[in-house]
Amino acid sequence: MFHKLREMDERVLKRMSEIHRPVLDKIMVMFTYAGTGGFIWWVAFVIPFLISRRYRETSAIMTAALSVNYLIGEILIKKTVGRNRPSTWISDEDMKINKPKDHSFPSGHSASSFCAFTVTAWCCPPWIWIPALVLAGAIAFSRMYLRVHYLTDVLGGIVLGVINGTWVTLIFKTFIFK
Repeated sequence: MFHKLREMDERVLKRMSEIHRPVLDKIMVMFTYAGTGGFIWWVAFVIPFLISRRYRETSAIMTAALSVNYLIGEILIKKTVGRNRPSTWISDEDMKINKPKDHSFPSGHSASSFCAFTVTAWCCPPWIWIPALVLAGAIAFSRMYLRVHYLTDVLGGIVLGVINGTWVTLIFKTFIFK
């Protein structure tokens, strides 16, 4: 089974290198930088929600969920799994961004993006969570496009983010903001 997953990861990585275009390169770099450290989620959601009386609880939930997600994904899982990134074997000249120094699985950009999206899906109307979903998807895709993550890294990050966003939201809604 792991052999099949590895083959799939390699096929997707090869396909990503075939679709590169200068304008798309710039767009994907922009999405990746927006997702670094969950930056876009803090700027576009957490801080404005904190200011808004209506979404202040959502801001607290998202802050907690992103923090838990970071601890589980970046500190626990990524260091335990220790998977090398696909960019390890790509020349510096072929890279559109600097090669990340940490491990590959799970994708932290994907995990934080889908964690933030999940909180908005639980707590906000569609006019908020639908753009959050589109943005989360673009950030996750950018990680494969830029060849710093395999498909399975991104999928693992998505699953991790959805799980963490869901359970933190449910805990807050059940026990803290009941």
